Amino acid sequence: NAVNREVKVILNQNQFDALVSFVFNVGAGAFRSSTLLRLLNRGKYDQIPAQLRRWTKDNGRVIQGLVNRREKEIRLWEMLARD
Repeated sequence: NAVNREVKVILNQNQFDALVSFVFNVGAGAFRSSTLLRLLNRGKYDQIPAQLRRWTKDNGRVIQGLVNRREKEIRLWEMLARD
């Protein structure tokens, strides 16, 4: 629901799915106030992978599991939607 409610630009299915995974992990509140969402709603699609890579820490420590998750979300984000 958060992705549908907060994103004001057109997404392909893979972009939508990547954001759903991201929001499920970080929470709707964090997503709502994120630079990622602000840039996306300005149409800066190309900046989203770098923004996703910023979300890899827990209590200031880089967590490899979060690094892995973000890279999977980025691959999904960048994948062209199939017709």
